[in-house]
Amino acid sequence: MQRRVLVITGGHRVDLGAFLGMVEDVCAQRDWAWAHAVQPSAQRWLRPEHAGRFDAILCHDLPGVRLRRGAPPTPVGPHPDTVLALTELLDRGQGLVVLHHALAGWPAWEGWAEALGGRFHYAPGRLRGQHWPSSGTRIAHYTAKVAAPEHPVCAGVTDFALTDELYCCPVFTDDVVPLLRTDADLDRTRFLRAHEHVHHGEHAAPDCSAHPPASDLIGWATTAGRSPVVVLQPGDSAETFAVPAYRRLLGNALAWVGSPPAHRWAIHHPTTIRTDLQEDTHVERTVR
Repeated sequence: MQRRVLVITGGHRVDLGAFLGMVEDVCAQRDWAWAHAVQPSAQRWLRPEHAGRFDAILCHDLPGVRLRRGAPPTPVGPHPDTVLALTELLDRGQGLVVLHHALAGWPAWEGWAEALGGRFHYAPGRLRGQHWPSSGTRIAHYTAKVAAPEHPVCAGVTDFALTDELYCCPVFTDDVVPLLRTDADLDRTRFLRAHEHVHHGEHAAPDCSAHPPASDLIGWATTAGRSPVVVLQPGDSAETFAVPAYRRLLGNALAWVGSPPAHRWAIHHPTTIRTDLQEDTHVERTVR
C-alpha cells in the first residue's frame, strides 16, 4: 500500500515553494502520496479519529504563538479540547516528524515540550519547574555530524555542511536518542534572544549570556504517548531544503516513524503526556 504523508505549515514564515518542492521530491522518490494543510485549520487533522490515516505527519508549523514584528511574542492556547485530541492521537501511535521552528509550538502546554523532547521559547516561560529566558537564534555555517549511523533515520547519511539557524534552547538530552549534532561554536554571546528580536528588531536584541548553555544536539528520536517522533532542528531556508543529505535525512525520518519497527519501539517505550495548561493561558476557540 502506498504510504501517505500529511505536511503541516503555518504560523511562521517559510519559503513555501522551496519547502513543498523538497517534500514533493522526497515523496516522489519513494512513491509516497502527500497532502498539505495550513494552521490553524490543519489542527482538525490532528485528532484521534484520524490516527493511522497518514503514515507520517510532518510539522513545519508554529501553533500557539502569536508572532508579529514590533509586538512581543505571545502564547495563545491551546484549547483543552485540542490538548486532549493531540494526546489521544499520540497515544494511538501516530508517526510524527518535527522540523525547525515547530519546536516552539504550544508554549503554554508543557506536555507538548515533553512530547517533542525540548522547546524553543519565543517568550520567557516555565519548563520542568525552571524559569527559562527566551531562547536564542543565530545563522551559522557548520557541519551536521551523524551521531547514530546505525539508526534507520541516518541510513546512507554522512556528515554534511549546512548554513542554517541554530537555537539556544532547552533540549532534554537525557531522554531522547541522539541522531545529529553540530560542530558549531555554541558560545551563548553569539545568539540573540528571540523575544526582543521579534519585538524590537535585531539591533535591540541582547545576547543569550544569561541563558543555560546550548546543546549541540540538533536531531533526535523520542516517543510521545505510543508514537515514534523525530525532531530535526535544521530547516530554516531554501538553501537547507536543497541539500541532498538533508532531503535524505528527512525521507528516512518520515519512513521510519511510519514503520512497524518504530511503532514497536514506541509501544515498548511509552511516555505519559501531561494535559495541564499554564494557569494564565489565553485561550482561543477558533480551532478545536
